[in-house]
Amino acid sequence: MATNQHIRRRDDNLPGRTTTKYCRCHDRDVTPGWPAARRHGYQAFVVARVTDERDAIVINADSTGFDIVVMIGGIPELLRSLPYTSEAGTPEEKIDEVKEELERTISFYNSSHKGAEITNRMAAFVSGELGEQLAQTLDYRIKPLPRVLSYSDSLNISEYAANTGLALRQAKSELSPVRVSLSVTPEVFLPKPFPVMQLASWAFIALAAIVVILFGIRTVQTYLDTTMLQIRISSAENQMIARQGTATSVKQIQAQIDAANQTTATFKTPLDTAKAQRESVNDDLSTITSLLPGIVDLNSITYGTDGYFVTGTAPDESTIVDYVRALTNSAKFSQVLISGMNEAEFNKWQFTLKLE
Repeated sequence: MATNQHIRRRDDNLPGRTTTKYCRCHDRDVTPGWPAARRHGYQAFVVARVTDERDAIVINADSTGFDIVVMIGGIPELLRSLPYTSEAGTPEEKIDEVKEELERTISFYNSSHKGAEITNRMAAFVSGELGEQLAQTLDYRIKPLPRVLSYSDSLNISEYAANTGLALRQAKSELSPVRVSLSVTPEVFLPKPFPVMQLASWAFIALAAIVVILFGIRTVQTYLDTTMLQIRISSAENQMIARQGTATSVKQIQAQIDAANQTTATFKTPLDTAKAQRESVNDDLSTITSLLPGIVDLNSITYGTDGYFVTGTAPDESTIVDYVRALTNSAKFSQVLISGMNEAEFNKWQFTLKLE
């Protein structure tokens, strides 16, 4: 089956220009995207691209099938792309089928758009091999296809409306009012995206495998070390049992026990003191934070040999004074002093308190 096809090339004699040539070729010679457009009805989109009206009816009638596009506001509202029935053998019968389908399409649109119906005053563009005959039988306002490209006067541009639409799409022309663009290239011909996620998944799996292997090696090494240690302990226990019968061994063991107890007693007092001091500090910190007004921001609490130093910010002086009074009344501290207080900015006072 012969199919209209357009070929675009750069004209070497006219730098910066692109020449669009038209030819008729067999389906098997056309690039994969074009037969897909004919089979799936997407040819209607490229046919609609050649119009110069935002509200229009576009009809492309070829010898093997026809396309009907109803455009409202530059957007194709209804698309019909159908082959002729087996009963339509003559051009007249094919034209009758196109007219029947056109009236059916208009009636369907009008039934769901009350108050904005399509009338015979709407512009209609007719193209294709049967376009001239069909245009003479329609009651709509027939308009010729606009001359958006340069071509020979002998060329019947109405037979190449789809080719012109494809050329305008390729050239990204602003002449067409259509605001919809489709790509019908089969998925098998589309460039495949770089599998970043797949590579990242494999990298993560490899990293996890390495971690598992290292963890396994470490576990085995730990198990071997533990086994050797158990063997040594068992050997030491056997030796101790063998020496339990002698008084010397008992005295040595007792001396070791006494030394251990003495060491424990040596560290017990500092540990108890540190524990008591920690509990006291925790209690003081709890008092400092619990009495803090909600509108005061606490910056830091420093503890040293001189006591506690508390820094923060408050909205006014009275809030700081109230906080100092609350700390004094808690009876946790022998003395609460304001060692520093200044207004850094409006309603923001910085203060430093010393608690002993």
